[in-house]
Amino acid sequence: MKKTTICQILLAIAIVIIIVLVVLKPLCCCKNSEESAPKTATTTEIINDREWKKIDPKEIQDNPVQLIADDWLALAAGKESDLNAMTIAWGTMGNLWGKPVVTVFVSPDRYTYEFMERNEYFTVTAFPETERDKLQYIGSHSGRDGDKIKDAGLTVEYTDLGNPTFTDGRLMIECRKIYTEQFDSTRFNDETKARYRNGMGVHHYYIGEIVNVWVK
Repeated sequence: MKKTTICQILLAIAIVIIIVLVVLKPLCCCKNSEESAPKTATTTEIINDREWKKIDPKEIQDNPVQLIADDWLALAAGKESDLNAMTIAWGTMGNLWGKPVVTVFVSPDRYTYEFMERNEYFTVTAFPETERDKLQYIGSHSGRDGDKIKDAGLTVEYTDLGNPTFTDGRLMIECRKIYTEQFDSTRFNDETKARYRNGMGVHHYYIGEIVNVWVK
């Protein structure tokens, strides 16, 4: 074989190798970058095969009396690493001053009261019946004594406004406080006065404008 022919073959092989490297390198880089790119969690990401979907407050399907009195809600306030939650079976939902609202009631004796006082927003979250024991736990333990949310087995996530809710929930209502006051015990009827004489602290009530609603 002539020397020139060998050189031509080697040159052709080198050209083929260069072409292969030029074509394949970007593909490999794209694949690696897709695999390593971090995924940003949002309130619409799929969690446990169920997706948060934002709805209008008027689209809430639950009967509010049953939702609050029978099913219970988790009331949460605070920011990341500085929050608390409690179970509530008192509350109202409706319309006030042309705004959709939720009103919740918190005794100053409760640890959650401190968080309600110093934060502009709060959330109320409804859970599937299968999670009722977790609601029972955070309703019967104080956040002053430890991380009751973790001990209950609840998973906290945060809204785009930075307010806490729970991955375990099925309905989450995010509210901005628009009015708060403590009950005037002199204006209670006899039945209500009797309840408070039995050691129940005089509650504060918080009216919150509904700013966001999500369902799964």
